[in-house]
Amino acid sequence: MTSGAGESRDWPATTRYNLSGAPGELGLVQDFLNTIEEGSVAPPDLLATLPAAQEWVDEVRGLWSSLDDACWGRDLPPLTERDRRRLVAIRRRMFRGLFPTAAEDGGLAEPQAHAGVRLTLSQGEVSAEPTGRGWAQFESALLLICYRARLAGHLRRLKTCKSHECDVVFYDRSPNNSAVWHDVRVCGNRANVRAHRARHPGRAAVT
Repeated sequence: MTSGAGESRDWPATTRYNLSGAPGELGLVQDFLNTIEEGSVAPPDLLATLPAAQEWVDEVRGLWSSLDDACWGRDLPPLTERDRRRLVAIRRRMFRGLFPTAAEDGGLAEPQAHAGVRLTLSQGEVSAEPTGRGWAQFESALLLICYRARLAGHLRRLKTCKSHECDVVFYDRSPNNSAVWHDVRVCGNRANVRAHRARHPGRAAVT
């Protein structure tokens, strides 16, 4: 698999929120998480129905394969309803694992089950490949991508919006990694308006 660094792609779920994708293969993780139905803008959950989930898979397969030296994304089988429900469960676990402070229970409630990696040593190089088949391999690949991004220092820049009404996942490209809103003009402005009203409850709302 290629590293987490590299050019960003126009991943379909992420571009719905007018965001650029995280660099390289980390963009797949971001896009998978952004299949959610976000609270304020509210585009549909791309995993809510089998046809919608399959359409998302078909779109990202080519993007992923173009980044993936082993071409794991090309071998994904057609989704079944059971697979779709599994993807929703994987997404929930990944949100809790990556963003524990944003989770309602404050931590990882479910183990990252059935996710394995095969390490191979050849000619002085260690390579890692996701194990399993089909959608079990997909989950393993997502976690392996996160691990590689953590080693490269990119994972800490993958964030969920600070707004309590929004879980959109964005990649923080600010020099000091200080961004907190996926869109400062929407979520940031909304928070500023609420803060102003709280400080000045007798005054007219700022628009």
